[in-house]
Amino acid sequence: MVPPPRRSNIAYRSAPQKLVESIRRAQNIWLTTHRQADGDGLACQSAMFSALGSLGKSAKILNFENPARKYRFLFEDAAPRIFDADLNPDPPDLIIVFDTNDPRLVTPLAEWAAERGVPLAMLDHHQALSAPVAGFDPELSWIDIQAASTGEVTLALIDALGIQLTPKIATALYASLAFDTQLFRFVRGSARSHLMAARLLPLVEDPARVQESLFANLTPSKLHFMAEALAALRIEHEGQLAVVILRRSLFDRTGAEASDSGDVVDLALNVESVRIALLLREEKEGIWKISLRSKRNVSVSEIAEAMGGGGHRHAAGASVRGQASEIEARLRPLLIEELRKANLEHG
Repeated sequence: MVPPPRRSNIAYRSAPQKLVESIRRAQNIWLTTHRQADGDGLACQSAMFSALGSLGKSAKILNFENPARKYRFLFEDAAPRIFDADLNPDPPDLIIVFDTNDPRLVTPLAEWAAERGVPLAMLDHHQALSAPVAGFDPELSWIDIQAASTGEVTLALIDALGIQLTPKIATALYASLAFDTQLFRFVRGSARSHLMAARLLPLVEDPARVQESLFANLTPSKLHFMAEALAALRIEHEGQLAVVILRRSLFDRTGAEASDSGDVVDLALNVESVRIALLLREEKEGIWKISLRSKRNVSVSEIAEAMGGGGHRHAAGASVRGQASEIEARLRPLLIEELRKANLEHG
């Protein structure tokens, strides 16, 4: 396996001028996010769709799969379309990518855009790739690793464009913030998320609906799925490591969505003694999604990068080929070493 690029600490604290000018010049703009989209990227798409409409721009939301049921409240006015290069759509003037700074996570759209000379602008809050990746333009992208969500970066861009906040924009940005901070559990030691919420909430018409859609969405079938998934949970390494393996057959049998597995790994981390939670989800035969969560001084981002993925200090992941037992065996020494280091440093 080719080792993933190392990541740097690059961060932009104000909107890149080239990005602002490119949006102002563009008339047709596409909005996308990484595969297996989550609440942060999807909410940013929704917010920017409304914001660009106020500027008279023609905007489209294009993704790689339909949003999970719990995110559909974000798209009551603009349903996302599925990108299909075979349909040969007319190229836009600009594509804005949310919640990743790696063009490889929006394949094949990134390659399609490069072939037609369409620039990619990337808004993100993950650490930036230090090694060059085809399709990434640092002057056209805005990465702020101090932000707790891409929604914070998106709000700053909307401000830089001189766009007035509306209830729709505020609701979508509040959803981004609530989702990626997990209701302000992960704010990166900063008041920024709380200040953003204080600014948005007076405009959010129904904040309870946002929270219920994202976090109170159990159905009987999902409850059945959660029960079986948690029954498979293993607590190991003196209670500090939680491991759960979810096969495709469980999703097929219960009708659960792939995004429901996020609730399982989050619950595993809620066990008092657990410091790292590992979830392996079978996407299709021979391909597994790794999801990692951690607490406080324990970081899982470098472990995910070692497996070809990435993410935050406390939430990261990757997609890998192989068998579940083999993948777990590769991960185990990395996880135990991280726990050992954390225990030595902080006890």
